[in-house]
Parts: sequence; structure tokens; C-alpha cells
Amino acid sequence: MILVVTSAEDVASMNIRGRLLALAEWTEGGRFAKTNVLVHDSLHMILIEEAHLHSDDLDAKFRDAHGSPPKLVVFASRHRSQSGKATLTVHPIGNYGSADYGGKPGTLVPSAPREMTFALSRLRHYGAGLPYEISYEATHHGPSLSAPTFYIEIGSDETRWPDPKAAEAIARTILDLESFDAATAKAPIAVGVGGGHYAPRHTDAALAGLANFGHIVPNHALEDEPERRLEMALEKTLGAKAVYFHRKAMPQPLVRELEGWCAERGVAVLRAGKAE
Repeated sequence: MILVVTSAEDVASMNIRGRLLALAEWTEGGRFAKTNVLVHDSLHMILIEEAHLHSDDLDAKFRDAHGSPPKLVVFASRHRSQSGKATLTVHPIGNYGSADYGGKPGTLVPSAPREMTFALSRLRHYGAGLPYEISYEATHHGPSLSAPTFYIEIGSDETRWPDPKAAEAIARTILDLESFDAATAKAPIAVGVGGGHYAPRHTDAALAGLANFGHIVPNHALEDEPERRLEMALEKTLGAKAVYFHRKAMPQPLVRELEGWCAERGVAVLRAGKAE
């Protein structure tokens, strides 16, 4: 069961919800958070009143109310950045350090590498021709959950959030998750390391079939205890046995340090020639 979370507080989330309702047939499946749970095959869509960032333990609360835990949680959301860059993004969640935007300090939420990479690919397909960059973002913000989770977002400001075409690309991507077959995702599961908030290098590597990325560790998270931050990302990316470094975006001494750490622990380092 895939839990799709929409928020009444979020313009983009409600936009995506509207497209989901228009594109598929939904039935009522009980109540949660004062509204009906809507069901389409394995998708269960809920509407919460608060901001996504602060809905800690939502998966456990849904399990307690409905008897079974979600295998995957997908938050349909807005994204805001100072650049105002038009983006459609997917990203894992958690905090390498402080919890300024929800979640718990120094705690990552389990990622969903195969499903998230599949979503990135479908988003690239449905978003073709739209005036948006489509990419991963590095791991950031809350809430805190126990189930594998990712966000899928319209960004990056209030001029983009109501866009029906952007919402439809995301809604179709979410609907495709229902038929996703993990057996077809044959690339290795990996953690991405290096770069900034957006992760275009890891996006390109994933879409080229190099890896199914779970957590992505940006440069700023490596400024303190880099080995521990990499260890956190590997621990919360189930099945990860490899790391891919965005070498050109990282100090070379740090790359060598982390490569040595990986070698000592039997963690493979993926390479893609010029794509690094």
C-alpha cells in the first residue's frame, strides 16, 4: 500500500490532488485526519490540515487507524527556493544536522531508492516540453517517519504552484507508482555524495541507468563528520552497497578520505567517466 499525502495548507499539493482525482477513479476507504481516505488500487490518498513538514509519525498513525502500515509514503508538495527556478523534483527526507524544517536532528527517514528513481524517470517523461527542470534534490527537511518516504514537488515559488500542467505531470507519475515492479529496477542501489541542494549530476547518472539513488548527501552536510554523514545515508538506504561521488563538486582530499572509508567497509564506488 502506497500512502499519498496531500495538505490543505499547500497550494501545490492541492493542485496535484485535484489532478489525481480527475485522472483516476477513487473509492472511499475509511476516515483519517477528519476526511475520507481515497483508494485507487494500491494507492491510498489522505488530506491533512497541517504542513507536511510537521506531520511526524504519520505512517504509524495511519497504521493504527487502518490496521496496516504503508510500504511507501509519497508527499505531494510545493517547493520554494530563492532562485525561483522552475523545477519538478523528487527527494528523500531527513536531517544530517539540525532540524530547522521539521523532522528530528541528525536523523534520516528511510529512503525508497528504486521507487524514487522510477518516479524521477516518469516525471522526466511526463514533464517533457514543460518549462521546468526535472531533478533530484539532496536529502533535507521533515517530517520524521519510519516508512520509506520521498517528496515529489512543484517549485519554486507561488507563480508555479497552481500550474495545472506541472500538477498533471506529478499526478501521472504518482499513478504510475501503482504498477511499478521493483524487479525491473536492475541498477545497483546507491547513495549519492557531493554537490549542492539540487543534484543534476546524480539525476543524470540515475536516468542513464547507473544507479537507483536513495539518500543524497550535499557538500554542506559533509563539513562536519563527513564519514558519519555517509554512514547515516547508507544505513537509511535499504540495500545500498555503493556510493557515487560528484567528484568535480567536492574537495579532492575529501573524496580520497571517503573512498578510503568505503574501501575499508566493502562499499563499492561507482564511476561513470565524464559523468562524474
